[in-house]
Amino acid sequence: MIRLLPLAVYVSLAFGLPASQSSASNNSYDISVLSPTSSIPGTTPPSTEAPTSTAASSTVQTAGPTPSFTPNKTTVEDLWAQVEKNKPVLVAAESNLTDSTELKLPPAPHAFFPNYLSERTKILKFPKGFKYGVASAATQVEGAAKEDGKGPSVWDYGPHVYPDLYTGAPDVTNDFYHRYKNDFARLKAMGVNTFSLSIAWTRIYPLGRGEVNEAGLAFYDKVIDEAIKNNLEPVVTLFHWDTPLALSVQYGSWMSPKVIDDYNQYAETVFRRLGDRVKMWITFNEPRVFCSQVAVIPYTLTYPDGTNSTNAPYQCTHNLLVAHGTAVQTYRKLVKEGTIAAGQIGLKNDDNKPTPWSDSEEDKEASDRHADFFVGIFAKPIYVDGDYPATCKETLGDILPPLTPEEQKLVKGSADFYAQDLYRVNTAKAAPNGIEACKKNSSDPNWPTCQDNRVEYTSGAPGGWGYGQQADPRVNWLVNSWFALRDQLKYLTKTFPSKGGIYISEFGWAEAFENQRTELYQIVSDYGRESYYMDYLNEFLLAIHEDSIDLRGIFAWSLYDNFEWQSGLTQKFGLQYVNFTDPALPRYFKRSFFSMRDSMKHHLEPEDFNS
Repeated sequence: MIRLLPLAVYVSLAFGLPASQSSASNNSYDISVLSPTSSIPGTTPPSTEAPTSTAASSTVQTAGPTPSFTPNKTTVEDLWAQVEKNKPVLVAAESNLTDSTELKLPPAPHAFFPNYLSERTKILKFPKGFKYGVASAATQVEGAAKEDGKGPSVWDYGPHVYPDLYTGAPDVTNDFYHRYKNDFARLKAMGVNTFSLSIAWTRIYPLGRGEVNEAGLAFYDKVIDEAIKNNLEPVVTLFHWDTPLALSVQYGSWMSPKVIDDYNQYAETVFRRLGDRVKMWITFNEPRVFCSQVAVIPYTLTYPDGTNSTNAPYQCTHNLLVAHGTAVQTYRKLVKEGTIAAGQIGLKNDDNKPTPWSDSEEDKEASDRHADFFVGIFAKPIYVDGDYPATCKETLGDILPPLTPEEQKLVKGSADFYAQDLYRVNTAKAAPNGIEACKKNSSDPNWPTCQDNRVEYTSGAPGGWGYGQQADPRVNWLVNSWFALRDQLKYLTKTFPSKGGIYISEFGWAEAFENQRTELYQIVSDYGRESYYMDYLNEFLLAIHEDSIDLRGIFAWSLYDNFEWQSGLTQKFGLQYVNFTDPALPRYFKRSFFSMRDSMKHHLEPEDFNS
């Protein structure tokens, strides 16, 4: 229990005065009771005598000069003068402020927990046959980097040869290669009905071309069979960034048109082997992100003549689009012949059409340009007219190889559905020097989109807020932008129409500082991720029922923490925690795992929940 003393007592204790003499008037204090040897507590009293005891001497402070006083005449100003003898007291840089009778608040941030939405969605259901899935990728989860004849990819080469540029290598990661049966059992417990995986090209063709590695095909046979055994429909991605190292060394891989035939040979081999069981195919994962990677090591080491870090991403864009169209043509031919089962094929776009920073025409144009360069450059040729957006062609000129009439015909209509990795929606503000000036200057740091690329103008919002709850600081592009999802889905539906509907092929959350947590209960308590998924599920339901969006499936990233590219094992996106310091690599369910399970069980038709 705390006892409060009268104010006079506190003053007397502070200044060494009797309580009866601790009053003040007219900014002057009567300190005549202090002897010439008295001082402010905490300073050294002038004395010629040594302390009489150790206890007394231990309270003496010797830092700084001893204050001097004139008895009976010391004022507040005198005291401040003593205080400021060596260092003045700082004042605010601006003191002549204009008073306002009206408080002007900045725009409010978006709600952290939009729980009010649950009342609108609690009776809603996802459509019958809805794909409720999780996603993975070979390089990120498989491990077994050299086993059973697998060849190296650029993602084996880079981390081992340039370790300072990477946080670890994908040698073991989650060891899905040996533990997939246990992983599928855990996914079934989550009620998931679909599993998205990718094939490692170098498990099938260790050198990217030439001789087939039967052991690699046999491995994926077993994976597909085990998935189906657990009532998990397999969705197979043929390429998730793991370019065969041999093809980079031989001719520069994606910067050369030679890659088109080699990719098609690989794709046809996989179609023929797995096509009796796999009914949904993805040719390429996030081609926009991938083609931006070819501007850096290790791709820069094997550029063909005439290629540099400026034009390489657009050579990649052209060759990848043609490779996609060619593989889809091969797939449809095999289906038509009856060689493989009928199904669907497409590719996975990423990013978004940002929300303009303001209502200005320039900020609106910045949003449109971002959408063209980040989404439309791949989506428009496939879903609209076979050609790139005019914005891209006008700005890039000869840097962007043109699609010939034959290539346009090949690419147009080469997808049976629209898939988008939709982690967040961001914002767009025009470049500081204006869009027109930026477009004409390829050395402008904001070229070619000509939006302000500073993170506060891509993940921020007016008023100094983030554009939604922020993820881990190292993932500064990721925000929980639940409030912008429905407009985004409307944009995709209108701009890139597809009879096969829309799939959210990846969405997920990097929990803030999760890698720094040490106790298991802290690690699995991923409240931010839990909130993110619940928010997004609410919006998906509302988009279906209130906006008539033909959304047919969603895939959470990821089934567990894994190898997140340059960040290695330190960046966490998983619904499950993996203890990578334990050789047994034990998996642990996080809170978000159960929230996803319970929410989807409530909103799915009973036959679509895997139980």
